[in-house]
Amino acid sequence: MGTVTLNDLRLQDISLDSMPRLKLLRDACVQAKSEVCIERARYVTRYLRDMSSDEEPMETRYAKAVNYFLSNKEPFFFDDNLLAGTTTSKYFGAPVYPEFTGLPIWPELDTISDREKNPQRLSESDRDELNLDIFPYWMERNILEYTRKKYRNPQCMRLFERIIFFIAGKAGCISHTVPCYKIILEKGLDGIIAEASGHKTRLKNAGTLTAETTQQLAFYEAVIIAMEGIKNYARKLSEKAAALAPGETDAFRRNNYFKMSEVLARVPAQPARTFREAVNSLWIGQVAIHAENINMAMSPGRLDQILYPYYKNDIENGTLTIEEAAELVGCLWLKLNDNTNLVPETAEELWGGAGTVPAVTVGGVDESGEDAVNDLTYIMLRVTELLRTRDPNMNARYHYEKNTREYRDRVAEVIATTKAVPAFHNDVVDIKTLENQGTKTEHARDYAIIGCVELA
Repeated sequence: MGTVTLNDLRLQDISLDSMPRLKLLRDACVQAKSEVCIERARYVTRYLRDMSSDEEPMETRYAKAVNYFLSNKEPFFFDDNLLAGTTTSKYFGAPVYPEFTGLPIWPELDTISDREKNPQRLSESDRDELNLDIFPYWMERNILEYTRKKYRNPQCMRLFERIIFFIAGKAGCISHTVPCYKIILEKGLDGIIAEASGHKTRLKNAGTLTAETTQQLAFYEAVIIAMEGIKNYARKLSEKAAALAPGETDAFRRNNYFKMSEVLARVPAQPARTFREAVNSLWIGQVAIHAENINMAMSPGRLDQILYPYYKNDIENGTLTIEEAAELVGCLWLKLNDNTNLVPETAEELWGGAGTVPAVTVGGVDESGEDAVNDLTYIMLRVTELLRTRDPNMNARYHYEKNTREYRDRVAEVIATTKAVPAFHNDVVDIKTLENQGTKTEHARDYAIIGCVELA
């Protein structure tokens, strides 16, 4: 998708002064103070402890817990962001994952609000709920204890606890992955549900179930359950926005509520049709991923490629301007900053602040090996240059035989301006590295960055 039509690759006419709402959102983002959010921990614990059976397959049991959380998750609208949905119940929240990485914070519940580096405010009522209700259930059920019992406290675990206990993420089953959001945008959750239902029917009609096919059935059922939970959350957002709109006196906010309600009434259940629908659908997918797994290194991937068809169609139809696209990208960048990690004080001492590291990748070549840089690539570079936020972790791919010198120079200029990002990746070397690991050439060419600088 290497189509560049922009006259000014720097997009100098687009600035925070020309997008005052985005400037206010950015100011609020960088000034926000972190708060511990126990909403997910509360609902996942409540379901698994009080409403499920240990006899049920883990796939469906956990999917039901995620569904229960998303179906009960409060629909918050904290500011004038054009996108609906929040990772936590706080403006800038640190979610608790008691089954994965949450318990190492237990000894610090009384001090986390006042610690010297990166304090995370925790209310007394939430502290008591964690202390007396949530954490006790997980003492013998978290992934560390499960591993200890299964593998008889192996040396790697003993080393982990003595030397690098602060790296709780390694015990949290970090996926370090790029979710395939393209499927959500193209098929919608209803399409995924229909596909999973078809696989279930095929397996049931195939004859006698084996242990393998029984597990496959549980997986497809879990997919359906989880997708329905995401739909429930999106529906609540749509209904809440519709309810807020009539009473809003500010014309922009009123219209924005109505528009968000309209967008979320369609996506992510159905395929996205517009750029705004695609961006909000993708964001709901990111929120849903964090409902299932810890908020560390879940990376949206090659967004200039995934979102480009929707951008191109809207631009050609005259329903979207370049500045409007930049504002939506900026809103997504700021949404990716709405959460942070919950880590012990030791980690804060060593890291000086923990990031969730959702990596976004732009540029490079496509699956055919041709230049993939497009207008959206430059828009994302400009937004990154303007916002200069902690997240997303921006990465720019560069193929010296396929990408233009103008693109290379623009990336270098953004790095110089931000003094940090994007990270520069050599396509020729990275693609060859993946091929040497057995990755098919077309897949290697479509690589994205996960977490810090890992290839996927």
